[in-house]
Amino acid sequence: MVGVESSSGLERALDRTAGTVTAFLELLVGEPVDAEVRHHLIAEAEASNGLQIDEGHPVLHRSAVLKGRRSGQPYVYAESTVVLSRVSERFHQRLTSSDDPIGRILSEEGIDVTREPLPKTSCHTLPLPSQEDEPLGGCVLARTYRVRVEGVPSMVITEWFLTSLEPFLPAR
Repeated sequence: MVGVESSSGLERALDRTAGTVTAFLELLVGEPVDAEVRHHLIAEAEASNGLQIDEGHPVLHRSAVLKGRRSGQPYVYAESTVVLSRVSERFHQRLTSSDDPIGRILSEEGIDVTREPLPKTSCHTLPLPSQEDEPLGGCVLARTYRVRVEGVPSMVITEWFLTSLEPFLPAR
C-alpha cells in the first residue's frame, strides 16, 4: 500500500511517482484496475490543443473509468486526447481492444514517458454521466497533464480521483 495522508498528500505522491498512475493506483487500493471505456472517438484536433499539432490532425478522444478488478469500485475517471501518429500501432490496438488502462499499456510496451503538469483542473469540472453511464460520485483531486513520448507531446490526460479513494487515505 502507498502511504498517502490526504488529498493534497495524494497529489504530492502522484507528482513524485516515477511510474504510471495505473501502477500507483493499484498499489494504493491493493487490487488491479481495469479501464471501463465510456467514450472512444477519433476526431480532428482543435486549434489550441497543447500537443503541438495542427488543427485537423487526427486524435483519439477517450474517456474511461478505472475500476477495481475485484471490487468493481470506480476510483478514477479520465479523459485523454492521444495523437495516434505519435504512438505505436500496437499501443493503439491495445487501447481499442482491451480493458487495459493507458498506464499499463505504456509499461508493458516499454514506452518511456514524462509528464508535464498543465493548468489546474477542478473537481467541479467532473463531467456529469450521460443517461447510460453510472454516476461517479464526488472527487478528491483533479489534475491535467501532458504526456511526452520520447520528448514529443503525445497525449493530454485529465484525471478526477474519486471519493471512493477516501478509505485509502488516512483520516485527516
